[in-house]
Amino acid sequence: MTAKTIMLQGTASNVGKSILATALCRIFAEDSYKVAPFKGWNMALNSYVTQDGGEIGTAQAIQAQAAQVEATVDMQPFLLKPKGDGKSQVIKHGRPLADLGLKEQDEDYRADALKTIKNSLNRLCQQFEIVVLEGAGSPAEINIKKQDLANMNVAKIRKSPVLLVADVDRGGALASVVGTIELLPPKEKKLVAGIILNKFRGDIELLKPGIDIIEEETGIPVLGVIPYFKDFRIPAEDSVALTQLTDQEAEIEIAVIRLPHISNFTDLEPFEQEPNTEVRYINQTDYLGEPDLIIIPGTKNTIDDLVYLKESGLAEQICTAAKNNIPIIGVCGGYQMLGQKIYDPEGTESNWEEIKGLGLLPIETNFSSNKLTFQAEAIIEGGGEFLTDLKESKVEGYEIHMGTSQLLNDNLPAFRIKKRGNDSVNIADGAVSEDGLILGTYLHGIFDNDTFRRNLINTLRQKRGLEPLDEEVKSLKEELESSYNKLADIVRENIDLEKLYEIIK
Repeated sequence: MTAKTIMLQGTASNVGKSILATALCRIFAEDSYKVAPFKGWNMALNSYVTQDGGEIGTAQAIQAQAAQVEATVDMQPFLLKPKGDGKSQVIKHGRPLADLGLKEQDEDYRADALKTIKNSLNRLCQQFEIVVLEGAGSPAEINIKKQDLANMNVAKIRKSPVLLVADVDRGGALASVVGTIELLPPKEKKLVAGIILNKFRGDIELLKPGIDIIEEETGIPVLGVIPYFKDFRIPAEDSVALTQLTDQEAEIEIAVIRLPHISNFTDLEPFEQEPNTEVRYINQTDYLGEPDLIIIPGTKNTIDDLVYLKESGLAEQICTAAKNNIPIIGVCGGYQMLGQKIYDPEGTESNWEEIKGLGLLPIETNFSSNKLTFQAEAIIEGGGEFLTDLKESKVEGYEIHMGTSQLLNDNLPAFRIKKRGNDSVNIADGAVSEDGLILGTYLHGIFDNDTFRRNLINTLRQKRGLEPLDEEVKSLKEELESSYNKLADIVRENIDLEKLYEIIK
């Protein structure tokens, strides 16, 4: 089996390439093709753990779900996770390679990286019938074209036809399409087989003269005009998409600390499923107030973000909230911050060998260079208002962390991990404060567990004197499947699919 390929590139970042690639994965799967997503090089802080414990970007994991296949590290051979000061952690085939700056990346690994990308893509092409490639940024950034590991250098590996995507909602889309194509060298220009105008609002008749000009100027057909759409759930990958989850009839308010290096913020998106619940993101210029729940999310730099909390005054506000019996949950890096101390003797994260935490959970954390990445299954073991009613219940999630945390007393952990990947284990995870109102865990995706999430919301409602929600809990998995299908329907209706198949074949 040797797959056909199609690649989506954009006139700029955030034009909707990932969403359209997700749609194409679902469309091809619906049409009975064995399809896989691929992005050779990506920079993102939201990541996912594959079944074998490899770390890839969230977008390709979502696209694999839409394609109805298991995500693998070959679908994203290189992931860069920014750490600040021009440094990024480079993840190669799901495992940390090194922390590199931009100059080091140019000189030390890019030539070899392209070979790795080529090998991963070729392996996928032996396993699938269609591979949907996604670029990053723009292929016309002429100052960095030689170092580009995401766009035309990848397309040229298998001479993949390219669909150029532009965001009409931003304005200037028509000029950006013509300008992008004009800046491409002749051999790369020949690879551009179609144009997609994305996020269009308004009367299509008003756009048609512009489409005619694009086709006349470039000689490349416009395959579709995709309308601006919303109101269904596809997890976002980049923090640029981070928005308040507002509800005009909100009875429960969740305050999320927006850390400078926030990662895996998709942990918070499941609260969209809960009626009358609002999520508010807090930074140093905001007043924390008296929310029903505070969540400190994951971060790529626990120590730096802990210092930020202290210097901004948010640490003091969080500790005051704890004294006022406002519940607090920390996930991964947020969990580490809630502890007594963090030790980093090897300088894994920072120049701080030791730093005091917020002192709200009885744990200490030690950093090392060994990164733990697992899909995980656990049972609830701890007590307190949020866990007691669910003791021994199973939850699922995934771990991505560089440190390990130890309980300082005889309290039960919040959870006990029973499975990592395919291996049976017996590992304590998380902690609960003595009053049961403060909870921490390494399990990303904990709020994806429908029963756990609904019990949490109803406990908060009870504390406020509100009636519990009695309607059926919406399944996140079912909601995602519905969203993939809706997305595919919209794109199928607004793209020349017959022409697209001709291009692919």
